[in-house]
Amino acid sequence: MPKSRRTLEDIPGYPEPNELYGKLMASDGWPYQENRESYLERDRALFSLLYVGDLRISEAIRLVKNQFEIREELGFIYVKEILLSKRKPGKIKYRDAKLPLSGERAKFTQLILQYLAKLEENQRLFPWSLQERSFTVGEYRTRDGKVKPRKAVRLVGTTRGWQVINALMPTITQHWLRAYGYNYDYDHMDHDLLAVADKTKADARSIEKYIRRRHEKYPVT
Repeated sequence: MPKSRRTLEDIPGYPEPNELYGKLMASDGWPYQENRESYLERDRALFSLLYVGDLRISEAIRLVKNQFEIREELGFIYVKEILLSKRKPGKIKYRDAKLPLSGERAKFTQLILQYLAKLEENQRLFPWSLQERSFTVGEYRTRDGKVKPRKAVRLVGTTRGWQVINALMPTITQHWLRAYGYNYDYDHMDHDLLAVADKTKADARSIEKYIRRRHEKYPVT
């Protein structure tokens, strides 16, 4: 039976930034009937944030314009207080991100800046619903042997985000897009997966699945 969805194991390779940017700009995206150019600009900004900022859609759609600070003298856009989606129940955890103003990925940052320029200071970047919806992702067995459903929570608006990314680039998934970002970071951070994990506040063993690399920087001899 064929798989119902594409997984990280299905990634055929990691495109260079110029290749990915070219495909993004050539894409017609979602077939909007009105205000197409405005919506396409927004959708490209979402795509760019997931790739350059190593963000999940659920993290990106919470962002507000005043979380972005231009640090031109340091060469990046600083995104502060990003609420992490992957965290233990009942715990709140944040991280920051730096979007480059120079180098081969700066063109993605420019797409984000162009979109931000059209928003009010306290305006959310993406107007999709932040309502939480619970759903079943599997089962687990309790200590006394009972089988119970394993629940997870998802923001309603993430579904719309997934649709946007799929319309822009039907051949990839939003998880692949973050994998491309992790892989780029890894190659430009001295092949140190622990450094990438520290930057993105993610588990190195989890990132390892995204880029198919061992989490040890140096091989065991």
